[in-house]
Amino acid sequence: MDSLYYTNHLVLKILDPSWAPSVLNFYLINRTHFEPWEPQRPSNFYTSNYQRSLLTAEQQLLLNSQGVRYYLFEKSNTHKIIGSVNFYHIQKSPDNTCKLGYKLSSSMLHKGYAQEAISFLIPRIFHEYNLYRIEADIMRNNLPSIRLIERLNFHLEGISRGGYEVCGQREDHLRYSLLYTEI
Repeated sequence: MDSLYYTNHLVLKILDPSWAPSVLNFYLINRTHFEPWEPQRPSNFYTSNYQRSLLTAEQQLLLNSQGVRYYLFEKSNTHKIIGSVNFYHIQKSPDNTCKLGYKLSSSMLHKGYAQEAISFLIPRIFHEYNLYRIEADIMRNNLPSIRLIERLNFHLEGISRGGYEVCGQREDHLRYSLLYTEI
């Protein structure tokens, strides 16, 4: 995988630990927007040191072919992070699968940026990691995310009961998948 891509409106970039203050700013600005959909964060999550550690861990996952996160920027402002797309839990043969996660700044919603970034990255992830399947797990009440994943041709498979911890409670998630043969 390349560490930098350009789409029609976006720059997609893998970041190194020097970007920790920018990543922190992204999370601080969007804290109330993201928190209803995420696990409880440790008390030091909203610090540059913690974000630097996460970026270091992401680099190690990339080196081990276990995960890759691209941060999104508008082409007109390549210094302000507006979102991220994360392919994680990459499993090699015989599974050849991974999970997809994504988030977008509240101020960037309804511009098609998430769909643009994900649809650009999916064929590259399938090819680069020799994957056959990508899964996305979405809370039942996250209607914008459900609409997005369905526009990307993911298929609903069922419910992952108590699938993930969100805000300190186990929540059911809808399980979607996309196969290599469907792109």
